[in-house]
Amino acid sequence: MQTIKTVGKSGQISIGKAHAGAGFILENLPGGDILLRRAVVVPINEHWLHEPTMKDRLEQANEWMRHNPPRESDLDALETEIVGVS
Repeated sequence: MQTIKTVGKSGQISIGKAHAGAGFILENLPGGDILLRRAVVVPINEHWLHEPTMKDRLEQANEWMRHNPPRESDLDALETEIVGVS
């Protein structure tokens, strides 16, 4: 689908509400063309979460959680276990 857009006096182009809040990479191509590509921005301090090793570890944790649903703790048993270890 092609649409013609005109750059306004402020230098902006509206691409529609469907794209509101989305991130884009703007690339200036030779010859003056512009390419917009949708992108996800990851904060630098969260980049480590997307490393292959960490993604594998997170998937293992998710798999463990799928097979080990939460259950109520027996606090008396835990206290006995802690006191017995001390």
